[in-house]
Amino acid sequence: MVAHKASAVPRFLKSPDPSCRAVLVYGPDAGLVSERAAALTGTLARRQGADAEIIRLDDRDFAEDPARLDVELRTQPMFASAKVVRVTAGSRLDVPSLKALLDEPSDNALIVEAGNLRPDSGLRKLFEKLPDAAALPCYADERDLAAVIDAELAEAGLAIDRETKTYLTSRLGADHAMSRTEVAKLALYARGAGRVTHDDIAAVVGDAAEIALENFVYAASGGEAKDALRELQRLAAAGTDRAAAMSALARHFTRLHQVASREGNLDEAVRTLRPPLHYSAGTLSRPIAGGGARSGSRARCP
Repeated sequence: MVAHKASAVPRFLKSPDPSCRAVLVYGPDAGLVSERAAALTGTLARRQGADAEIIRLDDRDFAEDPARLDVELRTQPMFASAKVVRVTAGSRLDVPSLKALLDEPSDNALIVEAGNLRPDSGLRKLFEKLPDAAALPCYADERDLAAVIDAELAEAGLAIDRETKTYLTSRLGADHAMSRTEVAKLALYARGAGRVTHDDIAAVVGDAAEIALENFVYAASGGEAKDALRELQRLAAAGTDRAAAMSALARHFTRLHQVASREGNLDEAVRTLRPPLHYSAGTLSRPIAGGGARSGSRARCP
Protein backbone atom coordinates (compact mmCIF):
# COMPACT_ATOMS: atom_id res chain seq x y z
CA MET A 1 0.00 0.00 0.00
CA VAL A 2 1.26 3.49 -0.81
CA ALA A 3 2.55 5.44 2.20
CA HIS A 4 0.14 8.15 3.29
CA LYS A 5 1.05 11.80 3.58
CA ALA A 6 0.50 13.49 6.93
CA SER A 7 -2.26 15.66 5.45
CA ALA A 8 -4.22 12.55 4.38
CA VAL A 9 -4.14 10.85 7.79
CA PRO A 10 -7.33 12.45 9.26
CA ARG A 11 -9.29 11.28 6.24
CA PHE A 12 -7.87 7.75 6.58
CA LEU A 13 -8.81 7.65 10.28
CA LYS A 14 -12.43 8.36 9.46
CA SER A 15 -12.62 5.84 6.63
CA PRO A 16 -9.78 3.29 6.49
CA ASP A 17 -9.29 1.22 3.35
CA PRO A 18 -11.50 -1.89 3.77
CA SER A 19 -8.60 -4.13 2.72
CA CYS A 20 -6.25 -2.69 5.35
CA ARG A 21 -5.68 -4.97 8.36
CA ALA A 22 -2.42 -3.60 9.77
CA VAL A 23 -1.58 0.06 10.47
CA LEU A 24 1.57 1.77 11.72
CA VAL A 25 0.98 5.13 13.43
CA TYR A 26 4.23 7.02 14.02
CA GLY A 27 5.68 10.48 14.63
CA PRO A 28 7.56 12.71 17.08
CA ASP A 29 4.44 13.81 18.96
CA ALA A 30 3.72 10.91 21.32
CA GLY A 31 0.39 12.40 22.36
CA LEU A 32 -0.85 12.81 18.79
CA VAL A 33 0.29 9.29 17.88
CA SER A 34 -1.54 7.84 20.87
CA GLU A 35 -4.67 9.89 20.21
CA ARG A 36 -4.85 8.85 16.57
CA ALA A 37 -4.08 5.21 17.37
CA ALA A 38 -6.96 5.24 19.85
CA ALA A 39 -9.31 6.75 17.26
CA LEU A 40 -8.25 4.17 14.69
CA THR A 41 -8.72 1.38 17.23
CA GLY A 42 -12.32 2.47 17.71
CA THR A 43 -12.94 2.64 13.96
CA LEU A 44 -11.46 -0.80 13.28
CA ALA A 45 -13.25 -2.32 16.27
CA ARG A 46 -16.59 -1.10 14.92
CA ARG A 47 -15.69 -2.54 11.52
CA GLN A 48 -14.86 -5.89 13.14
CA GLY A 49 -18.22 -6.04 14.91
CA ALA A 50 -20.00 -4.64 17.93
CA ASP A 51 -18.39 -7.22 20.22
CA ALA A 52 -14.80 -6.85 18.92
CA GLU A 53 -12.12 -7.39 21.57
CA ILE A 54 -9.31 -4.83 22.00
CA ILE A 55 -5.90 -6.10 23.15
CA ARG A 56 -3.04 -3.81 24.31
CA LEU A 57 0.57 -5.09 24.17
CA ASP A 58 4.03 -3.65 24.75
CA ASP A 59 7.58 -4.76 25.52
CA ARG A 60 6.61 -6.04 28.96
CA ASP A 61 4.22 -8.54 27.39
CA PHE A 62 6.84 -9.66 24.85
CA ALA A 63 9.42 -10.07 27.62
CA GLU A 64 7.09 -12.49 29.40
CA ASP A 65 6.06 -14.27 26.18
CA PRO A 66 7.96 -13.55 22.93
CA ALA A 67 5.20 -15.27 20.92
CA ARG A 68 2.38 -13.23 22.45
CA LEU A 69 1.71 -11.12 19.33
CA ASP A 70 1.68 -14.23 17.15
CA VAL A 71 -0.86 -15.86 19.45
CA GLU A 72 -3.13 -12.83 19.61
CA LEU A 73 -3.22 -12.28 15.85
CA ARG A 74 -3.66 -15.94 14.90
CA THR A 75 -6.37 -16.90 17.39
CA GLN A 76 -10.02 -15.95 17.56
CA PRO A 77 -11.45 -14.59 20.82
CA MET A 78 -13.84 -16.83 22.72
CA PHE A 79 -16.51 -14.21 23.31
CA ALA A 80 -16.06 -11.82 20.37
CA SER A 81 -16.16 -11.88 16.59
CA ALA A 82 -12.59 -10.62 16.14
CA LYS A 83 -9.77 -8.62 17.77
CA VAL A 84 -8.00 -5.34 17.33
CA VAL A 85 -4.46 -5.72 18.68
CA ARG A 86 -2.80 -2.41 19.61
CA VAL A 87 0.97 -2.59 20.12
CA THR A 88 3.43 -0.01 21.42
CA ALA A 89 6.64 -0.55 19.45
CA GLY A 90 9.78 -1.15 21.46
CA SER A 91 13.05 -3.03 21.28
CA ARG A 92 11.31 -6.40 21.57
CA LEU A 93 9.10 -5.90 18.51
CA ASP A 94 11.07 -7.88 15.92
CA VAL A 95 10.49 -6.63 12.36
CA PRO A 96 11.39 -9.89 10.49
CA SER A 97 9.09 -11.88 12.78
CA LEU A 98 6.35 -9.29 12.32
CA LYS A 99 6.73 -9.50 8.54
CA ALA A 100 6.36 -13.29 8.63
CA LEU A 101 3.28 -12.89 10.80
CA LEU A 102 1.65 -10.32 8.52
CA ASP A 103 2.35 -12.43 5.43
CA GLU A 104 -0.28 -14.84 6.76
CA PRO A 105 -3.95 -13.79 6.43
CA SER A 106 -5.78 -12.97 9.65
CA ASP A 107 -9.24 -11.78 10.60
CA ASN A 108 -7.77 -9.70 13.42
CA ALA A 109 -6.53 -6.13 12.93
CA LEU A 110 -3.17 -4.78 14.11
CA ILE A 111 -2.23 -1.22 15.10
CA VAL A 112 1.39 -0.40 15.95
CA GLU A 113 2.35 2.89 17.67
CA ALA A 114 5.90 4.16 17.23
CA GLY A 115 7.96 7.28 17.68
CA ASN A 116 9.60 9.31 14.94
CA LEU A 117 10.89 6.84 12.31
CA ARG A 118 13.47 7.49 9.62
CA PRO A 119 12.54 6.63 6.00
CA ASP A 120 14.95 3.68 6.13
CA SER A 121 13.41 2.27 9.33
CA GLY A 122 12.65 -1.43 8.92
CA LEU A 123 9.29 -1.06 10.66
CA ARG A 124 8.23 1.85 8.49
CA LYS A 125 9.36 0.17 5.26
CA LEU A 126 7.43 -2.98 6.19
CA PHE A 127 4.11 -1.18 6.58
CA GLU A 128 4.67 0.99 3.51
CA LYS A 129 5.25 -2.04 1.26
CA LEU A 130 2.64 -4.53 2.44
CA PRO A 131 -0.46 -4.40 0.17
CA ASP A 132 -2.90 -4.68 3.07
CA ALA A 133 -1.13 -2.37 5.50
CA ALA A 134 -0.69 1.38 5.94
CA ALA A 135 1.88 3.71 7.48
CA LEU A 136 0.44 6.92 8.94
CA PRO A 137 2.88 9.76 9.78
CA CYS A 138 1.65 12.11 12.51
CA TYR A 139 3.05 15.64 12.55
CA ALA A 140 1.05 18.26 14.40
CA ASP A 141 0.97 21.86 13.20
CA GLU A 142 -0.67 25.09 14.35
CA ARG A 143 -3.82 24.29 12.40
CA ASP A 144 -4.25 21.10 14.44
CA LEU A 145 -3.78 23.01 17.67
CA ALA A 146 -6.23 25.70 16.57
CA ALA A 147 -8.79 23.00 15.74
CA VAL A 148 -8.36 21.47 19.23
CA ILE A 149 -8.89 24.87 20.86
CA ASP A 150 -11.96 25.66 18.73
CA ALA A 151 -13.56 22.25 19.29
CA GLU A 152 -13.05 22.13 23.07
CA LEU A 153 -14.20 25.71 23.68
CA ALA A 154 -17.17 25.43 21.32
CA GLU A 155 -18.36 22.30 23.15
CA ALA A 156 -18.28 24.29 26.39
CA GLY A 157 -20.12 27.23 24.81
CA LEU A 158 -17.10 29.53 25.08
CA ALA A 159 -15.76 32.15 22.67
CA ILE A 160 -12.18 33.38 22.40
CA ASP A 161 -10.77 36.36 20.51
CA ARG A 162 -7.73 36.16 18.24
CA GLU A 163 -5.25 37.82 20.63
CA THR A 164 -6.28 35.59 23.54
CA LYS A 165 -6.12 32.53 21.32
CA THR A 166 -2.58 33.44 20.30
CA TYR A 167 -1.61 33.71 23.96
CA LEU A 168 -3.20 30.34 24.70
CA THR A 169 -1.33 28.75 21.80
CA SER A 170 1.96 30.08 23.18
CA ARG A 171 1.26 28.33 26.51
CA LEU A 172 0.65 24.98 24.85
CA GLY A 173 3.44 22.70 23.72
CA ALA A 174 4.32 20.23 21.00
CA ASP A 175 2.44 17.33 22.59
CA HIS A 176 -1.05 17.11 21.12
CA ALA A 177 -2.68 15.08 23.90
CA MET A 178 -1.24 17.26 26.64
CA SER A 179 -2.46 20.38 24.82
CA ARG A 180 -5.96 18.94 24.54
CA THR A 181 -5.96 18.21 28.28
CA GLU A 182 -4.92 21.77 29.09
CA VAL A 183 -7.61 23.27 26.82
CA ALA A 184 -10.24 20.97 28.35
CA LYS A 185 -9.16 22.14 31.82
CA LEU A 186 -9.46 25.75 30.67
CA ALA A 187 -12.94 25.11 29.26
CA LEU A 188 -14.05 23.62 32.56
CA TYR A 189 -12.61 26.58 34.50
CA ALA A 190 -14.28 29.20 32.30
CA ARG A 191 -17.57 27.34 31.75
CA GLY A 192 -20.55 29.65 32.07
CA ALA A 193 -18.55 32.83 31.52
CA GLY A 194 -19.28 32.93 27.79
CA ARG A 195 -15.77 34.00 26.84
CA VAL A 196 -12.22 32.92 27.70
CA THR A 197 -9.96 35.72 28.93
CA HIS A 198 -6.22 36.21 29.26
CA ASP A 199 -6.58 35.91 33.05
CA ASP A 200 -8.38 32.56 32.72
CA ILE A 201 -5.46 31.16 30.73
CA ALA A 202 -2.85 32.52 33.13
CA ALA A 203 -4.76 30.99 36.05
CA VAL A 204 -5.10 27.39 34.87
CA VAL A 205 -3.01 26.65 31.79
CA GLY A 206 0.51 25.63 32.74
CA ASP A 207 3.52 26.02 30.51
CA ALA A 208 3.63 22.75 28.55
CA ALA A 209 7.41 22.30 28.72
CA GLU A 210 7.37 22.79 32.50
CA ILE A 211 4.52 20.30 32.88
CA ALA A 212 6.30 17.67 30.77
CA LEU A 213 9.52 18.19 32.73
CA GLU A 214 7.67 17.82 36.02
CA ASN A 215 5.89 14.68 34.80
CA PHE A 216 9.20 13.18 33.68
CA VAL A 217 10.84 13.83 37.05
CA TYR A 218 7.96 12.33 39.03
CA ALA A 219 7.67 9.28 36.74
CA ALA A 220 11.41 8.59 36.84
CA SER A 221 11.66 9.00 40.61
CA GLY A 222 8.58 6.82 41.08
CA GLY A 223 10.11 3.93 39.12
CA GLU A 224 7.63 4.29 36.24
CA ALA A 225 10.09 3.74 33.41
CA LYS A 226 7.57 3.61 30.57
CA ASP A 227 5.91 6.86 31.64
CA ALA A 228 9.30 8.51 32.14
CA LEU A 229 10.44 7.60 28.63
CA ARG A 230 7.17 8.88 27.17
CA GLU A 231 7.56 12.22 28.94
CA LEU A 232 11.19 12.41 27.82
CA GLN A 233 10.01 11.96 24.25
CA ARG A 234 7.49 14.76 24.75
CA LEU A 235 10.24 17.03 26.04
CA ALA A 236 12.36 16.27 22.97
CA ALA A 237 9.41 17.04 20.69
CA ALA A 238 8.96 20.38 22.48
CA GLY A 239 12.64 21.22 21.94
CA THR A 240 13.80 20.70 25.53
CA ASP A 241 17.36 19.43 25.74
CA ARG A 242 17.66 16.06 27.48
CA ALA A 243 20.55 17.37 29.57
CA ALA A 244 18.09 19.83 31.11
CA ALA A 245 15.78 16.95 31.97
CA MET A 246 18.61 15.02 33.62
CA SER A 247 19.60 18.12 35.61
CA ALA A 248 16.03 18.54 36.84
CA LEU A 249 15.97 14.87 37.88
CA ALA A 250 19.27 15.26 39.75
CA ARG A 251 17.92 18.30 41.62
CA HIS A 252 14.79 16.33 42.50
CA PHE A 253 16.78 13.45 44.00
CA THR A 254 19.03 15.87 45.86
CA ARG A 255 16.01 17.40 47.55
CA LEU A 256 14.57 13.99 48.33
CA HIS A 257 17.86 13.06 49.95
CA GLN A 258 17.78 16.23 52.04
CA VAL A 259 14.36 15.30 53.38
CA ALA A 260 15.11 11.57 53.80
CA SER A 261 18.32 12.20 55.74
CA ARG A 262 16.59 14.27 58.41
CA GLU A 263 15.20 12.58 61.48
CA GLY A 264 11.84 13.30 62.97
CA ASN A 265 8.55 14.48 61.51
CA LEU A 266 8.31 14.39 57.73
CA ASP A 267 6.32 17.63 57.44
CA GLU A 268 8.93 19.44 59.49
CA ALA A 269 11.69 18.09 57.25
CA VAL A 270 9.83 19.33 54.17
CA ARG A 271 9.49 22.81 55.67
CA THR A 272 13.27 23.06 56.00
CA LEU A 273 13.78 22.91 52.22
CA ARG A 274 15.28 26.02 50.60
CA PRO A 275 13.83 27.24 48.35
CA PRO A 276 10.61 26.14 50.04
CA LEU A 277 8.35 23.57 48.44
CA HIS A 278 5.66 25.26 46.35
CA TYR A 279 2.10 24.33 47.29
CA SER A 280 1.36 23.09 43.76
CA ALA A 281 3.95 20.34 44.11
CA GLY A 282 2.00 18.66 46.89
CA THR A 283 3.65 16.92 49.84
CA LEU A 284 5.49 13.75 50.65
CA SER A 285 2.54 11.56 51.49
CA ARG A 286 4.37 8.52 52.87
CA PRO A 287 6.55 8.29 55.98
CA ILE A 288 10.27 7.81 55.81
CA ALA A 289 11.54 4.59 57.36
CA GLY A 290 15.11 3.50 57.97
CA GLY A 291 16.56 6.81 56.80
CA GLY A 292 15.19 6.67 53.24
CA ALA A 293 12.04 7.28 51.27
CA ARG A 294 9.80 4.26 51.18
CA SER A 295 9.88 2.29 47.95
CA GLY A 296 7.01 3.07 45.58
CA SER A 297 6.25 6.55 46.91
CA ARG A 298 6.10 9.39 44.43
CA ALA A 299 7.73 12.10 46.46
CA ARG A 300 6.96 15.47 44.93
CA CYS A 301 9.85 17.76 45.75
CA PRO A 302 10.85 19.58 42.58
